Amino acid sequence: MIDFDKLFKIENIIIIFILLSFIHLFNGFENTYKIIKRPYEARMQITHGYCQDDSYGFYSEMVEKFKINDFKVVQENYEGHPLFRGFFYKKDKKIDEKFYLLLNYNKSIFPEVISVEGKKILLKDIDLLFKKKNCYLFKLKK
Repeated sequence: MIDFDKLFKIENIIIIFILLSFIHLFNGFENTYKIIKRPYEARMQITHGYCQDDSYGFYSEMVEKFKINDFKVVQENYEGHPLFRGFFYKKDKKIDEKFYLLLNYNKSIFPEVISVEGKKILLKDIDLLFKKKNCYLFKLKK
């Protein structure tokens, strides 16, 4: 049986009040509801963007559509955000194809030479596979 004398001691009331204050301050109930209701992919895209910020949505779509995580992917985020290689990592990669992922590239015209991960890539050596907003997926010509 619950001991109401211990429950209603001033220390316990203060601890409960502080706990509820923190939950309210950080929107704990609302955030828990959002985590339960939204799927993982939607939450990641809201947090990390589609073709802005970290470009998680675009990267995820390319992995799903072209299976780029099976091959060598050279990528660059031109806004300096971290890359999402670790989320889609596969140990055994096929080496017969190579992809270039340019995220948040804000120029409308590409120069003849593009710098991706410090490597110089000639534009004539790659084909554009997919473009959405300012995110591009290129494939090395064979």
